Amino acid sequence: MAGLSVYLRVWCAGLLLLPMLMLPTTAAAAIDQSQLERLQLDIWRIRGDFHMYTVMGGDRQYARQLNQSISNGQRAFQSLTSTADSDAEIALVDTLNDSWRDFVSAAGSNTIAELGYTETYAAQDVNRLAAVMSNQLNNFATSAEGDYHDLWALAAYMQRMASEYLALAADPSGGMAVDTGEGRIEFRDTVPAFDRMLADMRRKYRDDDAVNRALDQVASKWAFIRESLVKFYENAVPFLVHRYTQQIIESIDQVAD
Repeated sequence: MAGLSVYLRVWCAGLLLLPMLMLPTTAAAAIDQSQLERLQLDIWRIRGDFHMYTVMGGDRQYARQLNQSISNGQRAFQSLTSTADSDAEIALVDTLNDSWRDFVSAAGSNTIAELGYTETYAAQDVNRLAAVMSNQLNNFATSAEGDYHDLWALAAYMQRMASEYLALAADPSGGMAVDTGEGRIEFRDTVPAFDRMLADMRRKYRDDDAVNRALDQVASKWAFIRESLVKFYENAVPFLVHRYTQQIIESIDQVAD
């Protein structure tokens, strides 16, 4: 009987503990700056791949690449959605939601392979919505930095420049046909800004061998295409800009992911 009494006490204690175990944990996840920068990166990569698909005349390889970028972006957006906990974070996701849905729809409706040209409305929507969502992400304040948030910001900035370059290259009118006036950037401003960002990263991570090696690769690839951005209207080389941007992002991804 004594053994049964001990068993009953333990069993009852377990019943009392069970509701406590079923309560939600009080430590809530928070959206961090790394997540915001990675979604920025995906937004600009989707935009860039959309226009590269046009530049390459509907080549299936670039269709697959665009679809992969959209899939990656969907995962990043879902991660942001699932992490949102505070009222401000939930409001951010709610604000982004419709724009994201329309952005993905527009990015997936490039008609270059079927019609031989990309419909202007789709290109305008991709450009406009990318800028709208980027501004919303930039204006969101978070105290959580996340791992390598500054490296992801560097990657997103590079991808934004490349997407602008490819948007201009894809439009025979030099951007006039698809320019909505939102989010336009000037290479004469962004190129030196990227120079400064890269220099800052190299100083900050000078004692981190892995990051240093990655930034060496970034600097090498950047040096190869830098002048192409500055002198876009003299000699457009979208294939090289697209390719080297991919390699820059991959170098960062290898150490920051």
